[in-house]
Amino acid sequence: MLSFDYHPSYIKEADDLERRFPNFGEGLSAFKRLCEIQFHPQLPKQVIAPAKLHRRKQMEVCGLWKIELAVKGVKSNVSPRIWFAVRGSAIIFLCASTHADNYEDNEMDMIAESRAADVF
Repeated sequence: MLSFDYHPSYIKEADDLERRFPNFGEGLSAFKRLCEIQFHPQLPKQVIAPAKLHRRKQMEVCGLWKIELAVKGVKSNVSPRIWFAVRGSAIIFLCASTHADNYEDNEMDMIAESRAADVF
């Protein structure tokens, strides 16, 4: 079983996304269920399409990933993106944004990497 944790800054970002996208929490819960299979420590199986799940960087202590979160009623081009770290059986949610906010991938990658360093 995986453990899920949240960087304090991610919590603020997720709260904002929850206000903007009422089904955000349901999408995140569904993603966590898929993570139990995709990132299983002993028997991982690919269940999330590579077009939606992106490995951003492999660091010494963890792997950084980005998911294009499926949220009911939200078009995929503006659906929330979540950066998270995987280390063994731990998944830490690091930051979240949406293309509606005009984020830059490289900038969000650096933020995620910095926040991962805070946690690990």
